[in-house]
Amino acid sequence: MTAILGISAYYHDSAAALVVDGTIVAAAQEERFSRKKHDERFPTHAIEYCLREGGLTADQLDYVGFYDKPLLKFERLLETYLGTSPAGFSSFLQAMPIWLSQKLYLSREMTKGLKGLYRKRYIYAGHHETHAASAFFPSPFDEAAILTLDGVGEWSTGTFGVGRGNRIELSHEMRFPHSLGLLYSAFTYYTGFEVNSGEYKLMGLAPYGEPRYVDTILKHLIDLKEDGSFRMDMSYFNYCQGLTMTSQKFHDLFGGPPRKRDSDMSQRIMDIGASIQRVTEEIMLRSARHVHAQTGMKNLCLAGGVALNCVGNGRLLREGPFENIWIQPAAGDAGGALGAALLIWHQLLDRPRTASATDSQQASLLGPEFGDDAIESFLRGVGASYSRVDDDETLCETVASAIAAGKVIGWFQGRMEFGPRALGARSLIGDARDPRMQSIMNVKVKFREGFRPFAPAVLREHAHRYFEVTEGLESPYMLLVAPVRDDRRRPLSTEEQHSTGLSKLQAHRSEIPAVTHVDYSARIQTVDRERHGLYWRLIDAFYRQTGCPVVVNTSFNLGWDPIVNTPKEAYDTFMASDIDVLCMGHLVLEKQKQRAWVSVDVRREPDAVLREVWASPCHRTELVVQGEYLLCSECGLRYPMEGGIPQLFYPHDGFAQGGDVTETVKAFYEETPFPNYDDHDSIRSLIDKSRRGMYARMLDAAIPYNSTVLEVGCGTGQLSNFLGISCRRVVGADLCLNSLRLGTNFARQHGLDRVAFVQMNLFRPCFKPQQFDVVLCNGVLHHTSDPYGGFKSILPLVKPGGHIIIGLYNTYGRLMTDLRRLVFQATGGQAKWIDPYLRSTPMSLEKRRAWYADQYRHPHESKHTIGEVLQWFDERRVEFMRGIPRVTLDGADANASNLFSPSSRGTRSDHFWVQAKQVVTGSREGGFFLMVGRVPGTAAATPQARENERVAVWR
Repeated sequence: MTAILGISAYYHDSAAALVVDGTIVAAAQEERFSRKKHDERFPTHAIEYCLREGGLTADQLDYVGFYDKPLLKFERLLETYLGTSPAGFSSFLQAMPIWLSQKLYLSREMTKGLKGLYRKRYIYAGHHETHAASAFFPSPFDEAAILTLDGVGEWSTGTFGVGRGNRIELSHEMRFPHSLGLLYSAFTYYTGFEVNSGEYKLMGLAPYGEPRYVDTILKHLIDLKEDGSFRMDMSYFNYCQGLTMTSQKFHDLFGGPPRKRDSDMSQRIMDIGASIQRVTEEIMLRSARHVHAQTGMKNLCLAGGVALNCVGNGRLLREGPFENIWIQPAAGDAGGALGAALLIWHQLLDRPRTASATDSQQASLLGPEFGDDAIESFLRGVGASYSRVDDDETLCETVASAIAAGKVIGWFQGRMEFGPRALGARSLIGDARDPRMQSIMNVKVKFREGFRPFAPAVLREHAHRYFEVTEGLESPYMLLVAPVRDDRRRPLSTEEQHSTGLSKLQAHRSEIPAVTHVDYSARIQTVDRERHGLYWRLIDAFYRQTGCPVVVNTSFNLGWDPIVNTPKEAYDTFMASDIDVLCMGHLVLEKQKQRAWVSVDVRREPDAVLREVWASPCHRTELVVQGEYLLCSECGLRYPMEGGIPQLFYPHDGFAQGGDVTETVKAFYEETPFPNYDDHDSIRSLIDKSRRGMYARMLDAAIPYNSTVLEVGCGTGQLSNFLGISCRRVVGADLCLNSLRLGTNFARQHGLDRVAFVQMNLFRPCFKPQQFDVVLCNGVLHHTSDPYGGFKSILPLVKPGGHIIIGLYNTYGRLMTDLRRLVFQATGGQAKWIDPYLRSTPMSLEKRRAWYADQYRHPHESKHTIGEVLQWFDERRVEFMRGIPRVTLDGADANASNLFSPSSRGTRSDHFWVQAKQVVTGSREGGFFLMVGRVPGTAAATPQARENERVAVWR
């Protein structure tokens, strides 16, 4: 037995692949384990998986291969920096420390990554050699031409040659800096997408524009030859010497600076996208024709990042000279790991190769898999509601019926895919006939741009009936684009024919509108019984039920995450989005059966979320809905509801008298709601902003799904809405009606059915006791006349075993803010740049005004210490869990990222020094600190026991 491990790392999408006696045993990208999208670090987890799958340890490996030659790459970097000096000095300073500490010592790094167990030879293959090997050796061809196109390897940016039997030979190359991959990436950068991950977004955007800039690109940027080679005018680009892709000269040529990410998409940007896509396709076609003429081969194998441009691939198939094309499913850098292993087996060791009738990639299902028992054990552990359907036919019929009913399905089956595409193992599936499905899956499931197209998965035997492909064509890896057949298209109205830009999305162009792009194209995946098993049976069941053999297939992940790998990740994604059904193995979960779901018959009523938890604040008894009012069942007092917001504010003892400041604070926030929304805020932008903030991100990770959450003093409800995107019931309470209107309007506009808002006085809560798993009270108590009294008022709302988080101004951390307040008072509010948050955080004018008013013009605030809050916890028998910032000097905390894990409460000395540090470090956020507590006990088992506990708490 000969075991060979291939590795790609340190640039983009690191991966590992294991080949044993010429058979591909396992392959996976590191991102699927680390959960960092496009993770470039050494693929420790991917290697561990591959060895485990092969039943091996590192010392049993015979060879380890790396996907490029680091010394040649280093030579290219040095020559480039020297050739562009001094312009590239800042880029040089960033790159060199990494090279000198890590990349030049790859043998050491790989030995460390293999835990010192592997002590044999490391083999470094050429970058484009590994691309070529990954394309030809798994292909179904005995001989073929090979074309590789990407950004850059060592020096090569594109190569071609031939593969015969067990050998490949690359005869021609194009060299850096002239690169089709880098040219496309430059336009990716300019149009506002992320380089090395946003190229497919640019490809999806292109059909919304017109290729008006093709001549501009060909005249100014590149000198394109008939053979597909070209030279670039490097004065328009900055990637050789700088930290950006394009230069000022490029920006002047195309009429302005690069588009800012998440800003509106102009017609100009769409036209630029259409233009570079057209040029890219032309280069691919010319290259293929030249390779065909030079090699005389009838078959072509493709790899390299450009080979993921499936629109170009489709044109190669339809218009190019080759009879057959095979493209490596992991065509980018990840596939280099597989290419390195296969190159060693066939070319270095001269082992024979027999081409398979289909291919030897095994449908690219080369990752981990999980059995039903393991999945069910996980689901029991998280308390999920699920059913088990052991019969395959019944399972497929059930899920197919859900698809036909317009539901979005999470499909988690068998071994995970290797490569960037979901191919029916980790997929989200929908009804291709549903004209709403593209919008639903983009906006409410993937949380991404609405223009992004989805791919059809079609039964192979029916593909030619829906798409312009030859009967029996195989496209199992979703790497070819084909037009929808004319007889499946829908005639457009005159208005639809003249629509431009993103308005083209509104037209339904075929019988399968969810997968028909605006240019009538579709990125097809053919599904066959032999390769795809249960996936084929599911689509076949849908076909028998509906007469349509086509479904939507997209990757099972949220827009910012890698494709799911484990049952936990699939469950988390299901619960964090509007996926309706999750099918993992033979276990089926329905969103409507999860505890936090708001049932369909009441979800549109304003009290749907509140009904189970509210109580009259005057007598703490049941509330009765009567038209636009709520009535206290004890005294009949009426509380109005305005715009779906129950106004349950009830004065407490001493309200508006003496030292009480409630009315003053209420009036302040009615005038200046805080924090305000930006005009363009969407679900995705809210998620992005919240994930950038440490606290919101940690809360989202710590609060279990199916929890009931109360945010006291929610302001405009941004945190409440963020937490309610996932499957939790969230109630936001505040005394300011203007703020609550903003939160309610956002929730309604974006369909956040599990979020509700209520006007409430925290000293007279309008909820039954012990209703909430988590109560949040951030930045509220220090604006009351009795912070400890407020804490005592809301604490009974927490369930036994639940958590409470309070946020307060710190006595020491607030000193710099107080000093700035004096400056503003003396200057009439001038010099706002001295506030570090305003100075460094981009925000709208309205949000800047709200922040400044909250920090510097508030009519009342108090300040507190760590010791003071610990005393509150002790007096009310609340278990201290942790503080943010940490309340101890000891920085070692294995569970620092888990808000609800216990930690040391520290000593008085710890508290003094931690708070002294807050004078400087707490300045940016106004000296704010958080304390997390847990209410002892566990939830009572029976409804009667719970009711007895509630009565006892109120008394």
